[in-house]
Parts: sequence; structure tokens; C-alpha cells
Amino acid sequence: MSKPLQKDRDIVLIEWIDAYECASGWIELEEALKTKPPTVYSLGFVLKEEKDYITICADLGREGDSDCGRVQVIPKTWVKKTILVDKL
Repeated sequence: MSKPLQKDRDIVLIEWIDAYECASGWIELEEALKTKPPTVYSLGFVLKEEKDYITICADLGREGDSDCGRVQVIPKTWVKKTILVDKL
């Protein structure tokens, strides 16, 4: 029989600004100046939260497992908003 999922993890929705790189090669200066960083929304389990960054993952293994998947480390200076969605 399978063990239950890992417990005591906050599930958060993070709205953040990501870095963006224009296509390689030459582009018009006017086009480059119009380029803005994209807003990204990430949903996941909080693995670690430090002063400068937050680490979340989309997938967790079973209780007792140390596996997690689709990990993101997001710099706090890029975060616009964090919403607590639920607690596992």
C-alpha cells in the first residue's frame, strides 16, 4: 500500500517578473526599447524560503521519499506577489 504524500508544505501562487532575451542577431533599437520582461505565474509547494529567494516545486514524492520535480528558484527581487493557496 502506498504511503501518503509528504505533509506540511505551503502551496503558493507566485506572480513574478522573468528575464527575457530578444532573438539572437540584430534588431532595430526602437524594437529593443519596446521589449519588456514577461510576467509569470508559478504554482507550487514551498521547499525553502530565504531572504533573497524562494524555492518551489510542482511535484512531491511520497512521504519518506526525498524526490521532488520541476523545481524553480525565484529571486525575491523578481517577485511581485505571493498568495498562500493551501497547505498540504
